[in-house]
Amino acid sequence: MAVLKFFFIALLTIQNTMAVETEKETYFRDVGEDLLSPFNTPAKWIVLGGTVTTALMYVTRKDITYRKSESFRQAQPLGNLGFIGEYIGYGFLNAVYSGYFYWDGKYNNNPKSLKAVEHMIRATTYTMGLTLALKSTIHERRPGYPDDPHSFPSGHSSASFAFASVVAAQHGWVWGGIAHAMASFIAISRVNDDFHYLHDVTAGITIGASFAWGVYYNLEKGNPYWFSLIPVKKGGGVAMGLDF
Repeated sequence: MAVLKFFFIALLTIQNTMAVETEKETYFRDVGEDLLSPFNTPAKWIVLGGTVTTALMYVTRKDITYRKSESFRQAQPLGNLGFIGEYIGYGFLNAVYSGYFYWDGKYNNNPKSLKAVEHMIRATTYTMGLTLALKSTIHERRPGYPDDPHSFPSGHSSASFAFASVVAAQHGWVWGGIAHAMASFIAISRVNDDFHYLHDVTAGITIGASFAWGVYYNLEKGNPYWFSLIPVKKGGGVAMGLDF
């Protein structure tokens, strides 16, 4: 939880820095539409399918034995490798992707790379923001760790599928397929190690994928204004800018 909060704040910091450097070519051109993008773009079909799947998983949770203490202990498809998914699922893939393409965009003067970074940061920021809000509101206890009330939704799953969906949108389905395989490994590892229920994971997948594709449609549309929070001198507050 603490790591997710740290990464969320780091993303906002990167966004504001790049906003100044690129002269208003920011990563929140239209916050309102980005927040609604899972519902008012074709990404709504991801939301619909994911919501139905999550609801079915939740309703039938008592009939599905997927905890380690039950049948998943015998199945445990990842064995003792689940820790890999735990560590890289904290937004590591999203950060590495953003760092590399930011470097490529700035030092090789590649606008496509900067656009990919914009997509990744915007999608990941909204994804993690909603994920943290739900975790702090719902307080579902983890299946194997009942003292931890941050089970729903899976932050690892939401961050990793935001990453995978951005890769698919920006680089095609060959690279996207590889990214989705990595994201699936991370999601499965969370159930494998008893950190999450299946409905936690499907909810996280839905959030990450829907924001990634929703933001992608907004970027392709080319929203006409920008929005950014920029620290005021002496740390006295923040400023908001709109440019029509």
